[in-house]
This record gives sequence, C-alpha cells and structure tokens, in this order.
Amino acid sequence: MAKGIEHDLIMIRRDIHQNPELGNEETRTSRLIAENLEKLGIEVKMGEGGIGVIGSFNVSDNSPVICLRADMDAIPVQENTGLPYESKVPGVMHACGHDIHCAVVLGAAEILSKYGNQLDGGVRFIFQPAEEIDLGAKAMLEQGVLEDPKPIGIFGLHVWPGITLGKVGIQSGAVMAAIDSFDVTFEGASAHGAEPHLGHDALLAASMSVVALQRIVSRTINPRDPAVITVGSMKSGAARNIIADSAYLSATVRTLDENVRASIKASVHKTISGCSDACDVNACIDYTEELPVLVNSQEMSDIALESAKRVLGENCITKIEPSMTGDDFALYAERIPGCYIFMGVTPHGHEIIPLHNPKFNPDEKVIPAAAAVLAHACWESLRQ
Repeated sequence: MAKGIEHDLIMIRRDIHQNPELGNEETRTSRLIAENLEKLGIEVKMGEGGIGVIGSFNVSDNSPVICLRADMDAIPVQENTGLPYESKVPGVMHACGHDIHCAVVLGAAEILSKYGNQLDGGVRFIFQPAEEIDLGAKAMLEQGVLEDPKPIGIFGLHVWPGITLGKVGIQSGAVMAAIDSFDVTFEGASAHGAEPHLGHDALLAASMSVVALQRIVSRTINPRDPAVITVGSMKSGAARNIIADSAYLSATVRTLDENVRASIKASVHKTISGCSDACDVNACIDYTEELPVLVNSQEMSDIALESAKRVLGENCITKIEPSMTGDDFALYAERIPGCYIFMGVTPHGHEIIPLHNPKFNPDEKVIPAAAAVLAHACWESLRQ
C-alpha cells in the first residue's frame, strides 16, 4: 500500500519543500495538508488563524483514539542543495526534515483511511506549527488536541541523518533533552579605563560568570548524567578605554534528568550572584524552563519497535543514544504515553549531512517506509 502512494507523497513533500514557512506562518502548508486530508474523507479542523491542522478519522467518544504528530515549520537557512525543487523562499529552508514528516503522516493517514471499518478505534492526525521555536505543541494543546476524548497514546518521528536509510532508532526512556534558557543583565557603573577603581565593571562580572558556569557541569553534576550549559551570546562595552556599565549574556541548558535540571537551575543562580557580588555589580537573571525531557513510554516503544520490524525487517532496529537536542513532542508525551521514532535517511556509504545544514537532503525513500511504520503502529495500538 505504501509503495503505491510513494510518488504522490514525494510530490507533496517537494511542494512543501519549495514553499517553506517559518514558525507560526504556516498558512499555505496548513491549507495543503487540510486539502489532502479532506480528499481522504478525514474530518479537518484548522488551528487558530488557519495555522495548524487536526485531522480526525473514526473518532468517537465510545472507542480509543491514537494520535500521530507531524511538525510543519522551516528554519531561517539559505538552501544550498542545487535540487530542482530547491526552496523558492530566500533564506528559508526545510533543513530539519519537517517537510518529510508532513508527507509521512499524510501517507499514514491515507493507509489507515483504507481500513477505517476494520480499525478498533480512531486516529487523530496533528500537524502542528512552530516546533523550532517551541510554541507549536503548546498552541495545539491549548486548542484541545488531546481532549474529547483523551487519546490512549501518540507517535511522532524525526528524520535522523546519523542513522542509515532503512534503519530505525526506537527505545524507551529519555530520548531528547529538556530545554531551559537564561538571560542575564549585569548593571555596573562606567569609568575611564585608566581609572577602573572608580567604576563597577559589568563586563568583568559577565566574563567571570561565563567561566564559572562551566564548573557546574564539570564539578557539581555526576559525570554519568548528561548535561550541557552553553553561553551562546555575550554583549558589552562601547570603547576600549571605558569600563562597561552594562553587559548581557544568553545561554541554553540541556539535561536528561529532572533532578539534574533542578540542580543546574539553582547552581546558575548561585554562580551568577557570586560573580556579580564579587564585582559589586547587580545581576538580573531571567531563567525559563522551556521544554521537559522527551520520554518514550515502554508500551508505545514496544509497539513501534514491533511495527518497524514487521514493515522493514527484523534487522532494521539500530541502537541510538539520547540526544541533547530537544523537541516539543515532549509536551504531548508528558500528558499521554508517547513514542518518538528516529528514521534513518542517509544511504549507506554516503556523507552524513547534519540537520539545519544548507545542504541537508534526506533520501525520500524514507517517506513510504515511515508512513507504513506509523500506520502499523496505530493499528496495533488500537488493537491492543
């Protein structure tokens, strides 16, 4: 069944790829997806402002419901693949594979729509915006996507260049990191650079903080617990001979354990306060917990694993390590049992082009294979 619709799915993917839209701007993509779902006889509800799509098939209050999720947004990258269906939007590209995800879930919808009266329940197809800016899942949840009735579980997927085409990464437990961020503003007092004792150096406080923050992971966190603190931006000063009266830094924190997450948050506040106090500078810390750890449930992972083996063969499963990147699929999996599947897209022997790279070009053969895996996983979830 999946091979029979491969060409149509690839054409849909290429259409989306040529016309990428950034987070919370996915109006065209939403209309395209809605039109294709309606052709399959699937009930469609548009998200607020025409952004996002919820497709419901065979859904009723009297039977179980399983969900499939795809993300739709592109990122601000100038494509450099040379493909005939290269992005037509300057500076915007589907360099994370969300165009593939949309085609895959549409493919699963078409497969399942052929067996509607044989399904032991219903399927809800979630096409969400703004994954890259961590706003899409929150918006869909606020619009009740996991209500009336509450689903029994959810599957999602991500194309993964580090895995060979034809292989699949599926495992229970933590698979993607929690994402936190913090911004710090340091306020001191300016003075001539030749008379530093007359000022309070905000730049020094910020510089000390950047260095001191590194000891949190290296000296306070168990080395067996993955954790990352990255200060990606620091701004301060206007001239070489003036003590800076203000400084600003911005950082991201990634963890795979909620206890480690809480410990780092406390240590960040303590560290920055200590550095600013030592420099007689005020520090204002804005710390945001953005996404939880993405945890795959054992039950859903077992179903996905067996479905992948049934579709792709017994040897398709490959071992994966938890990623310190994050995904707002975690917000669904926090509320109902979920499984996030990692699909290989790099042909054997080919160079691995990472996500978010201008040359990212996943092999489209993954589309029908992944669609079949998701459709089978839905079938088995409802049957069980």
